[in-house]
Amino acid sequence: MPAAASSRQPGAPIRFSGPEAQWLLAEERRWLAAHLAVRPARPWLWLAPAASVTVESPMPPRCGLCLHECAGGYAGTVRCGLPLPLANECLGEVVLQHPSPAQAGALLDECARVLVEGGRLWLFLANPWSPYRLRSVRDLPASASGPWVQRLRALGLRADPPRFLGPRWRMARGGEVRDSAVPLRAGCVVVAEKRGLAPVAPAPLAWRRGTAPAA
Repeated sequence: MPAAASSRQPGAPIRFSGPEAQWLLAEERRWLAAHLAVRPARPWLWLAPAASVTVESPMPPRCGLCLHECAGGYAGTVRCGLPLPLANECLGEVVLQHPSPAQAGALLDECARVLVEGGRLWLFLANPWSPYRLRSVRDLPASASGPWVQRLRALGLRADPPRFLGPRWRMARGGEVRDSAVPLRAGCVVVAEKRGLAPVAPAPLAWRRGTAPAA
């Protein structure tokens, strides 16, 4: 019996190729645009999961790089692999949209290296506990945020607890309709900031002698 014909284009990637996954990527871009609007424009790097993703970045286009995953590395503004061909502490923002868990360690190491002090990393993941994944399990791979957060903190970045975004589901309980738990949303984002050690100024001479100056 011949195999059923597939509507997918030959050679098209499975990851994030379906309409549900594309919708989530667009929703993440809208969410990020609102949050970056209040931050000054700084050099940035945007890593997307697929070439079909069109990044409508709110940041100035001439101040950043937009790359997507491909065989053997990344393509887009430049074609490269890891380590990234970037100088240390040269970027103010790094956006990771659904990176592959297989290269989590090396990729996060590079992100920490290229971020300036005060720079932020925006890590988007698909929520593995969301009912939204039931619509397209193959197109929308997910991973728990816990290991990613632990890795970011081990690199010295201050990682906030994940925030959830996407549609809300509503459930009827006892005749009353209530919002379902926020962690059931389609995606989540982890925001991590690189912080340096603040220099300690020498103590005033009067303080060294044990007396503080009069107010």
